[in-house]
Amino acid sequence: MSQKLVLTTLVILVLSACTGTESMLVEEGPLAGINITIDPGHGDTQAYDSFRIGQTGEREEWINLRVAKLLSQKLSRAGANVLMTRGKDRDVSLGGRAALARLHQSDLFVSIHHNGSVNDLGMDFPLVYFFGAASLNPASVDFAKILLDSMRAEMTFNQQQAGAAYSDHLIYSSGTSVLRNTVDDMPGVIGEGGFFTHPAGEGRLKSKEYNKLEAEIYYKAILDYFERGTPSATPLIPDSLKFIDLGKPIEFELDDGFGNTFFEENSFMVLQDDEKIQSSWDSNSGILTAVPDSSQEKRVTFQVFARNLKGNAMHPVPFKFLTEFGYDWYSHGKWFEAFNEAEVVYTQIASPDIETSENQLVLIDASLHLYQLSLELQIVHPQARLAEEKILWLLEKKQDLLEVDLSEELEAQKGRLKDYYPE
Repeated sequence: MSQKLVLTTLVILVLSACTGTESMLVEEGPLAGINITIDPGHGDTQAYDSFRIGQTGEREEWINLRVAKLLSQKLSRAGANVLMTRGKDRDVSLGGRAALARLHQSDLFVSIHHNGSVNDLGMDFPLVYFFGAASLNPASVDFAKILLDSMRAEMTFNQQQAGAAYSDHLIYSSGTSVLRNTVDDMPGVIGEGGFFTHPAGEGRLKSKEYNKLEAEIYYKAILDYFERGTPSATPLIPDSLKFIDLGKPIEFELDDGFGNTFFEENSFMVLQDDEKIQSSWDSNSGILTAVPDSSQEKRVTFQVFARNLKGNAMHPVPFKFLTEFGYDWYSHGKWFEAFNEAEVVYTQIASPDIETSENQLVLIDASLHLYQLSLELQIVHPQARLAEEKILWLLEKKQDLLEVDLSEELEAQKGRLKDYYPE
């Protein structure tokens, strides 16, 4: 009995040692620590969508899902943390897909699609879409070009060298929903790997081997993109800061994606609310210093642009800050606190104890602010109509006191009452 126990113990120790040695030898995958969202376009649209189907009955959403599943497996084996917006033939809302990608804190969003044309059945080439203007979304454009070049080089199309990386504003004036609602957080593209309406194209896209090839193309493009590094910027502002002082420079610490500060010269730019502001780069410290413009807005947004020596652009994530005016404006956090104080100030405006019209004007502005704030904090609250009516009265009173023309503001407020609060 004791001999069996000794032998069993030895076997367990040997197996444990082998397992431990094996785990020590396993290298970390090339995409370890990277979050990627794969979005197989469409899904379960047979009942109402007669467009997304080839001449022999193959549907786009089926192709999208097959390629996405194969790609997801490859990425997971490479160490990536992969989220699929759908894993079967079901419809997922566009807003839901974007929300999932944001919750996943994705480093890249890839929506897999295939194209169709009822106007010209001979069309068959790759397309990759990015959101908005290329100059404002350079990281997405970088990946789009890598993907497009790979598709042209290794996949088969009727028009092999046609197609391009295009803005999604060519499809919709406000861009595609999934890219529009993820661009603030991550680079992203919509890939169109050929036309299912082309007879030969549909035949290829039905093939599981060709699906594997396409998944491999996406996989290699993603590897290539992340191997070039993903630069980032961090604003050097304390978490305890209540509002940003626009009278002082703002500093950003830059990383080229490899823990260094190697960037292309003259690739730096800082935007404040979409307008370029003065900035200077210190390569020794890795600090980019920007000089903000003054602003009467409640919030300001900064975006940093730069390109590392591997050729990858920084994704210009918007950094949003309250201004001093914004901090003062949001003097209350609850709608009823703002409304109740507005009521108190409102009663003082017509008081005979007010010494001058100047004092009355100060109270009018304060009351206007508080009523408007209550509506901003909770647009539909129990006293919303009353707040709107008193805003109108206060504007009329302000016009009389200042003897200035506030007719535009008054007409706009009357329109709100008429259109939004019918009696």
